[in-house]
Amino acid sequence: MNTVYQQIIQKILLVGVIALSAYQLPIFAHGGEDHGEAKPATATTTAGTVTRSVRLGDFEIMLKHSPLEPDAAAAGRLFITKFATNEPADNASPTIEIESASGAVTQIPVEKTEAAGSYVARIPALTEGTYTIRTKLTYSGETDTTTFSGVEIAHREAAADAGGSSWTQTALMAMLFLIALVLFGGLSYFALLVFKNKPLEEETVSA
Repeated sequence: MNTVYQQIIQKILLVGVIALSAYQLPIFAHGGEDHGEAKPATATTTAGTVTRSVRLGDFEIMLKHSPLEPDAAAAGRLFITKFATNEPADNASPTIEIESASGAVTQIPVEKTEAAGSYVARIPALTEGTYTIRTKLTYSGETDTTTFSGVEIAHREAAADAGGSSWTQTALMAMLFLIALVLFGGLSYFALLVFKNKPLEEETVSA
């Protein structure tokens, strides 16, 4: 194959690889409905509500709470549903604890509501820092545990700045992907023109 054509194909492949490696958007699971993700998933609404969801055995756990601030107690809601049918589950007993970076563990009281599979989680006032939430589910004589790591307790202003930085990074990734995509399309079009004109050039030379 002609060296020029080899260089064109190499450039097209290079641009494609750059586009695929540079564009990485965050993936958020929709709590209570998206059963395709087995790992803990965390999403934050525009109103600031944090939703943490995960599959645990035959159940799906969803913990909702407002942004956690230092030295301020907060109330959250815990929902337990059957993974296969998404129906509320009443045959499981949950407990929740939160662990600080230093290893200090604090129990989070859980109170059952009148609704099936619904509980109130009363998160106590804690100091600023990064924590880990563990939810234990006891059912049919067994106990399973799931972990939500990277739980931030910070002032709203600091949390908003961190969120803005994350959004800026995502927007930059998207822009780089679009630029790479345009370059990829341009090189592909140029290569197509070259290959289309190649037979005509060879016929002219041979004539």
